[in-house]
Amino acid sequence: MATRTLTSRRQVRRWVPDQHGAWAMLGLPFVAGATLGGWRAAHVWLGLLWLVGYLAFHAAGRWLRSRRRARERLPLLAYGAVCAPLAAATLATSPQLLVWLPAFLPLLVASLWFTARGAERSLANDSVTVLAAVLMVPVAAEVGGNGEPSEVLVVAAVLLAYFLGTVLYVKTMIRERGRSGYVAASVGYHLAGTAGAGWLAATGRQSWPLVVVWVLLSARAVTGPACNARRSRPLRPAIVGVGEILASGAVTALAVTGAA
Repeated sequence: MATRTLTSRRQVRRWVPDQHGAWAMLGLPFVAGATLGGWRAAHVWLGLLWLVGYLAFHAAGRWLRSRRRARERLPLLAYGAVCAPLAAATLATSPQLLVWLPAFLPLLVASLWFTARGAERSLANDSVTVLAAVLMVPVAAEVGGNGEPSEVLVVAAVLLAYFLGTVLYVKTMIRERGRSGYVAASVGYHLAGTAGAGWLAATGRQSWPLVVVWVLLSARAVTGPACNARRSRPLRPAIVGVGEILASGAVTALAVTGAA
């Protein structure tokens, strides 16, 4: 029974990513951009393309990591086939989005290159994927057509800063657990982020509650790895991921409402 369950989970992971925190990074920039720009029916096509495109990207990564084995090819082909009509529908309803292709394409190629070289968990690749995800803020806002460019830019910058910090924090909790250099980098980064949030609030570009959240994130950057280091076993990635989803939701909500 245990073997059958393990096999079933492996089959699911071929089709659906099991990185819980990644779903927040996928969805929240899209929601933020659509909210700032104004929700429209065209967002349905963009959202579906974004979702299926992510699944195709995940499948491509698994295929590359498996050294192009045939058993990993089916999800890639299936999702790729669905992406084609979704892309056509998205461009038919929002043809102006074609100008974003030169921004996304190099990031996609770079990430797949890192994956092919076995560096899919590297800090560089994580940074590339974060940048690609946050680009969805201005893209979704452009579909709505009513977003103030300066507000969209500030929200995108806040989410970019937050998700890059998440990369560092999660590494201190899982893959780089116990490495003081990573902890110091994470703490320093979050303190800088707190200062940046304070500047945005002081200049009227964001609200002070966002600064409070960044203070809490900085405290977490210190206490999280310290508490985790004292455990006989580190926290499971699923638990860390759920925490990131909650924190991501709070930062996104405050960033959007603070920019309004």
